[in-house]
Amino acid sequence: MAKRILVIDNGSYECRVGWQNSKEPELRFRNVLTKPRKDRKKEKNGTGDAGGNPPATDASALLAEGPAEIQVGNDITNIEAVRAHLKSPFERNVITNWNHQEQIFDYVFTKMGFEGSTSIDHPIVLTEALANPSFCRQQMSELLFECYEVPGVSYGIDALYSWEHYQQQQPKRGRDGLIISFGYSTTHVIPVLDGQLQLEHVRRLNVGGYHIITYLFRLMQMKYPVHINAITISRMEKLVHEHCHVATDYREELVKWSRMDYYEDHIMKIQLPYNPVTASNALLTAEQKQEKRRELALRLLEIKNRREREKMQEDEQQLQHFTKLRELYEQQKLQKFERALEQQQIKSLEELDELILTIKGRIQRIKKRPPTVPRSSKQDRMAKPPEGVSQEDWLNELRAKREKLLQRKQTRQQQRQEQAKRHTHAAQERMRIISSLARHEKRRKQPNGEEEDDGFGMNDNDWDVYKRINRYKDDSDSDADTEQLLEYEKILGHYDPNFDEAQLDGQTAQQSAAENYQLHFGVESIRVSEILFQPSMIGCSEAGLAELIDFVLKLFPADKQQRLVQHVYLTGGCAQFRGLKERLAKELLAMRPFQSTFEIYESPEPTLSPWLGACLQARDSNFSRIMTTRKMYQEYGSNYFQSHRSSNPYYPTPKE
Repeated sequence: MAKRILVIDNGSYECRVGWQNSKEPELRFRNVLTKPRKDRKKEKNGTGDAGGNPPATDASALLAEGPAEIQVGNDITNIEAVRAHLKSPFERNVITNWNHQEQIFDYVFTKMGFEGSTSIDHPIVLTEALANPSFCRQQMSELLFECYEVPGVSYGIDALYSWEHYQQQQPKRGRDGLIISFGYSTTHVIPVLDGQLQLEHVRRLNVGGYHIITYLFRLMQMKYPVHINAITISRMEKLVHEHCHVATDYREELVKWSRMDYYEDHIMKIQLPYNPVTASNALLTAEQKQEKRRELALRLLEIKNRREREKMQEDEQQLQHFTKLRELYEQQKLQKFERALEQQQIKSLEELDELILTIKGRIQRIKKRPPTVPRSSKQDRMAKPPEGVSQEDWLNELRAKREKLLQRKQTRQQQRQEQAKRHTHAAQERMRIISSLARHEKRRKQPNGEEEDDGFGMNDNDWDVYKRINRYKDDSDSDADTEQLLEYEKILGHYDPNFDEAQLDGQTAQQSAAENYQLHFGVESIRVSEILFQPSMIGCSEAGLAELIDFVLKLFPADKQQRLVQHVYLTGGCAQFRGLKERLAKELLAMRPFQSTFEIYESPEPTLSPWLGACLQARDSNFSRIMTTRKMYQEYGSNYFQSHRSSNPYYPTPKE
């Protein structure tokens, strides 16, 4: 094997590509693709644009409106903007869309320097899913050998490649182990004895990194429905990768989070973008604010007058149309008249006459109505102190009235809050009044069987009960107080140079508004990762990871169980969670016999170790013996492949 070997770790979340003698991949990208929306429209309409215009004749225009360009991996500039249009070749962890896979391979080979080549003259080591269906591997062989004309390919399981890389780094290599592979869509428990995969005892949990990210996304959307647009998948992925961990004792952690002191010490607050809209208004003077109000009033009046004119024009057109219908009746054209009434959904001539009178009256009222003009400038003039009262005393009186109004509004707000609680006196009093209304003696029945009316509401005093029920929600009084408060603040701001209430209130309101644009990330840090051990939290009826490990171990005799638990190996993206090793140690301690030993090892590079393990196999001197060559493909068919210790076993397709 004199040629360099291309190693591709084709994961369902991320793809890693590089040469076998490299220390890290030359190319890493999200294994997704998309097509811009405008490009899809152009492709649908041929060489023309989305509106169906004929194709351009200018060379630059033809270049701009050429075939749609597929964006793959790192070429997607804003992945969140096209999240709804992302496509993946994988269905869970198995490739099902081969058109997308071919486009991803085109992207890979272009980035690796094969642009313009008719064939790829380098062998390929490719990872695949555990127990990958023969049909999927057959399609992959046809794609590589027929489309790209590769000289050879070797298939292997990513988890076993990671195990090989880990064993190569250990001074004492073991041939037995229990591999726990955390994938993007699934989690596998893989037993290995004497260096051989025990495929018949492998078990899968259909929960992976995708479910954890999606669960956090839904939790945060339900918790903050106001900021649903700011809660994106990309932000949730970052939270999962950087801030989530596995609780050693989930119930104990929940009890800790229920305490306010623990919550305040460990909560993480995420500040969303916030632009205060009232900051510029706070810098305006009283005269400038008044002028802005006057301009706004003029604009509103113009809109109102324009709508009235448009409505009157519509009424005049409708009146003219109905008058013509009336003329058909007067001209004795009854068939046309009946047909026109049916089209207009008018039942009779009397209803038509009523409509004509109603429209005429509406037009006359609009014409007789005097034009609406803005308020007189006298109303906008600033108030002055009364005669015989000094300005200082008058301002002090206004300050006192303002403080009284503020206190009244605060008291009303507090009363509303108390009434909203169940066990407060205000709430109990309200329920007592309502229940007293519900209690009434049975009404007498009339001779026809109907109940006699009790006459409630005939007296104006009957409606006082609603005032007592709703006495803390007097919106009219609250609106009057608000208007009066604004008037006091306008006068104080005009005469008192030391009065800066707008700025003080603005700072307080701005601070509280900014706090409303915060996301609190607390108990979710342990809740989302817990679905690995309790899949029922997301509605999955499968057993958790601990039960799955226990089930797999019980498939072996006691001596082989001990051999397996001596090397419990964690690999995959979710293996990076803090606390996962401690949690599994706690679970194994509970399920293993008393005083038995076990060891848990973590991959030093959980996401990169499968690619590094595949590179080890590609550098092996015996690699040519385990590679499926193009000659073998042509002789034995696309279903054939060379199996090895890190691959799926080869099962020939049974003959019909």
